[in-house]
Formats: sequence, structure tokens, C-alpha cells
Amino acid sequence: MSFDRALEKAMRYCSYQERCVMDIEKRFYIWHVKKSDWDKITDFLIDQDYLNEKRFIEAYVRGKFTIKKWGKNKIIMGLMQKNISGKKVNDIIAQEISEEEYIATINSLLIKKNRSINEPDELKKRDKLYRYLLNKGYEFELIIKALKVI
Repeated sequence: MSFDRALEKAMRYCSYQERCVMDIEKRFYIWHVKKSDWDKITDFLIDQDYLNEKRFIEAYVRGKFTIKKWGKNKIIMGLMQKNISGKKVNDIIAQEISEEEYIATINSLLIKKNRSINEPDELKKRDKLYRYLLNKGYEFELIIKALKVI
């Protein structure tokens, strides 16, 4: 694919929703863009603010927490899979997710899941609830506190 066509497609692709550098590089590979053009196109997209890592992280954190109800650990792991990590991620998570909202989400997930589990043994039921929240990416200490309330 030519440089101009790849640039045009990349601009359209980044305009549709927030993307990270890894997303755009995957597209370059699919579109058969020459490796020598990847950096030029990526630099242009960053300069023109089509790609913005901070904006991407904010959108990712907000979306995964509010829509999918993921915990902080799972969000961090998802960002690591996109080659994004570091202090910036932790700062944005702290900024985007309030502690009260986080605890309320844990409690609401716990109540909802508790209703759906048909387990007569209380110990097995608590174990299922614990594993469910752990898989959602919530912290061990917060899960234990929430389970004590129920």
C-alpha cells in the first residue's frame, strides 16, 4: 500500500475512536504498509493529535470500568497487553476512578452475582464470589472486606 493511502486510512481509523500505537501498527501489518513508512505515519498521527496515549488511556480506563466493570488489576493488564504501562497509567486510573465508586461497583457486582449462584454450601458460595471478583480484576483486600459485609 502506498504511503499516502496508508496515511489516509490511518487518519480515518484513528478518527473513529481512540487508538494506541500498537493498534495502528497492527493495522499497518494487515494493510501491508512498508515497514519504512510505519514510523513516518505514526509520527504524523501523533503530531496531528490523531494518536494521543494519555487520551487513549483515559478512554480505555473509563470504558472498561464503567461498561465492563473491570477492576484496576485487569485494566492495568489490558493496557500492558497494548504495551502501555508505568506511572502514567496508575495516575490516570486514580484520576478516573474514585474510591467510593470503586467500592460501590464491587458491592453491586457481589450482590448481583450472589443472587445468581445456587449453592447450598456457604463456603463454596463465598469461594465462587471471591473467584468471580478476582477474575474481574479487583484487589484481594477489597474483595475480602466486601465478602465480610455479606
